[in-house]
Amino acid sequence: LPIPFEVQIHSYYISSCRRLLVFLLLCILFKGKEVSSWQSHVSTHPVASSALRKVLEEASLIDNNPSSFEESNNNYLTFLFVGQSHADEFEALVKDAHESLDQNNHNLVAILGGGVIGERVELDQPGQPGLSILTGSLPKGANVEFLKGTEELLLSSDNDDGSSSSYLLLADPFSKELESIMSEISSSLSNAQISGGITCPISAAQSSIALNDRILETGTVLGVKFTGTVGFQTLVAQGCRPIFDTPFTITQVINGNVISQLDNRPATKVLHELLTTNKEEAEQISQNGGLLCGISSPFREEDYLCRQVMGFAPEVGGIVIGANDIKEGDNFVFQMRDKDTAEKDMELMVNRAKTERLFAGKENKGKPLAAIQISCVGRGRGLFGGIPNMDITQILDLIEDTNSDNPPVAGFYANGEIGPVGLSGFTTGNDSSPSCHLHGFTTVATILCDYGSSSQNDNIVPDEEGEEAWG
Repeated sequence: LPIPFEVQIHSYYISSCRRLLVFLLLCILFKGKEVSSWQSHVSTHPVASSALRKVLEEASLIDNNPSSFEESNNNYLTFLFVGQSHADEFEALVKDAHESLDQNNHNLVAILGGGVIGERVELDQPGQPGLSILTGSLPKGANVEFLKGTEELLLSSDNDDGSSSSYLLLADPFSKELESIMSEISSSLSNAQISGGITCPISAAQSSIALNDRILETGTVLGVKFTGTVGFQTLVAQGCRPIFDTPFTITQVINGNVISQLDNRPATKVLHELLTTNKEEAEQISQNGGLLCGISSPFREEDYLCRQVMGFAPEVGGIVIGANDIKEGDNFVFQMRDKDTAEKDMELMVNRAKTERLFAGKENKGKPLAAIQISCVGRGRGLFGGIPNMDITQILDLIEDTNSDNPPVAGFYANGEIGPVGLSGFTTGNDSSPSCHLHGFTTVATILCDYGSSSQNDNIVPDEEGEEAWG
């Protein structure tokens, strides 16, 4: 039987009222909140082209109107993080992504990692398909510059006073000049914020970094330099703990990476005695991924830069370390991976960052736009006993609160991480050291902040716990 016209009108009226009510409730719920102009999307599709299509389509659903680019007068920046399962398709993915993006407004940076991070998850399992993007627009007054190779990076640092510069350094394991670039920028630009990571190519012939549609040569260092109203706030969480409960002083070094004497005794003899007299810890070393060591930081004696033990040099009684800048007089400890240390240190760094922001002036707070998480391939579920998403959960806890617009976190698993010891950029005090180092078994969280709009949040009411860290 046909439905009477009056009933149709009545049903339409009720449906319209329901839609209006939902709209009003959403307006109340999101009153005072902004939708982030930055997005993160991931795909676990086993076919690389399908995975890319998925994340690009999802990203286009929000704030992808070309007119908004013109109004903001800023370029869009897209990071593409590719996992190992798609390594053979890296170059094809870069080409397709570049063609899909608005080339007049987008800059594309592509990275091949040991795994990928994004959309609140860490895809860190070996063989698991994974692809992630982080995309968004820079605020007014912000500038981004792309520096390829040693010459461009060092020239840029020579022409910059460093007062508001932040560098994201991306390199592959075959980049011979990475540490010299880091040292030069740190020494010439005392206030520059520097972070980054080393990619995970499957072979020496594998390209693992791209800029727009250009695949960069093996051994290249790419610098993404931010100036103007944007800058970095960075934290580094360690993942190792000292063993044998005995610190040493390095008393003899050969070629910068062979420690031949500890406390004036052959280093291999010292290690042999420790392994012989500490059987329980010796067993734990083999169960936790092998022997590591820590070299003291020049900033804090209690903080050590984790380094791999690469082998031994019996002819000189030496221990070969995965570094080339070891100096006599440095403090030294033997270390191993430890999940409890990794979890507690991340929690400590997050709480310290929140505390520093509480006491920072409004010019130092900034507004978080997005965060890039670069974690060692030795972290993830393999370190945390199979528990997923441990690091990203705490990073999200740092940058999210009831008054923020939920900035996204994305990134990759790396062969080495670049960043400060502890925190950098959260305040201008002595506890934030801008100097950068090459780390191992850490997670580096680089938070891209808008300092041009920090005054917009001066009147934020503290949350229920009374700790409004992000202003």
